[in-house]
Amino acid sequence: MKTAQWFWLAAICGILSLPASSASGLIFQPVDNDAGQTNAHEDQLYADATRAINESRWSDAESLLNQVIDQHGRRADGAMYWKAYVENKEGRSSEALKTCSDLRQAYPNSNWLKECSALEIEVRGKGGSPVQPQAEQDEDLKLLALNSLMQSGDVNALPILQQILEGQQSERLKERALFVLAQDQSKPAQDLFGQIVRGEKDPNLQLKAVQLLAVTKGSHSADTLADIYAKSSNQSVKKAVLNSYLVMGAPDKLVQVAQHEPDPELARHAVYELGAMGAVTQLSTMYQSTSNKDVKSAIINAFVAAGGKGANALNAIASSEQDPDLRRKAIRNMGVAGGSSAIPTLLSIYSKSTDEESKKAVLDALFVAGDAHDLVALARSEKDPSAKRDIVGKLAVMHNKEAADYMMELLNK
Repeated sequence: MKTAQWFWLAAICGILSLPASSASGLIFQPVDNDAGQTNAHEDQLYADATRAINESRWSDAESLLNQVIDQHGRRADGAMYWKAYVENKEGRSSEALKTCSDLRQAYPNSNWLKECSALEIEVRGKGGSPVQPQAEQDEDLKLLALNSLMQSGDVNALPILQQILEGQQSERLKERALFVLAQDQSKPAQDLFGQIVRGEKDPNLQLKAVQLLAVTKGSHSADTLADIYAKSSNQSVKKAVLNSYLVMGAPDKLVQVAQHEPDPELARHAVYELGAMGAVTQLSTMYQSTSNKDVKSAIINAFVAAGGKGANALNAIASSEQDPDLRRKAIRNMGVAGGSSAIPTLLSIYSKSTDEESKKAVLDALFVAGDAHDLVALARSEKDPSAKRDIVGKLAVMHNKEAADYMMELLNK
């Protein structure tokens, strides 16, 4: 895996805190806390240089960066790092390493030293002389060096990783080492990762391993995750597997759990993940096939997570469900999932319903949908004093002009 890709995946998984500018090719300028006097000309040169880098105009960028460096101002250390970056991009590895060395000597307390160290690891790794992880004290840089070693096929890399994973290091370092391990496709590395993901090593790392398995292997890991789910008695691990099904887009696996899991909490979790996935067809089929009220209730809530896709399903339930509790829940959720598109159906239910609780559910849904206009209309036409008070109570807290105008209308009567 290329360094840029590795940085990106590490950032997605929350593994590295090291800024990814050296890998991405895009400059993310840090907040400058220097209280000293600013130099407008220096700032403009630096901005022009970073723009040139973002546009891959290496020669222009280097010329501008040299001008910044020559001013020895507050941007000089950053300019030296980016000069090394440009030199590396142009294939001038030895010059990039020298510039980083010059930066370290000229500005020993610079915030850019860590970036330069990361760049040095990348340069030396590409040059066939990877940095030894033991030489790095910083955890992020240690893992970058390890990743470089593993990419180069160095036989020492895996034993070092294994020592970290099985030693007394912090959980944070172990999780980061696990991320490095997951990227290595060699059989020994994958065998070790497989032992961790199955809980045969450090059980505290299993949750992270399950997450990484889904991210790095995608749908190819579905059967492995299903086996982990079946064999584990740890509810947290099981939930991590369900979350992974969402990441990889495996609705069929979630349906199996939702339909056959004896633990109600896990079954509900699977249903909610289906909603987040937008698997409305599968949820609707489950709703029709089950007689379990708790499962039906969970499915109605999951339709909210499905957003607009779930609105039609809620509409169908609100119109046909015989159980009054489920019907009212579906009506209320229409206001969240359907928004303004659900309003005509909600008004139709209100006008036709003889069930006061269902009518209250419609008012709740209109309130959630922010429909002050129709609530005002209903308040004006409602003959039942109790129902009218309910509507006015909702309008009173809506902070809407039509609602406020109606409040004044009532006060002036």
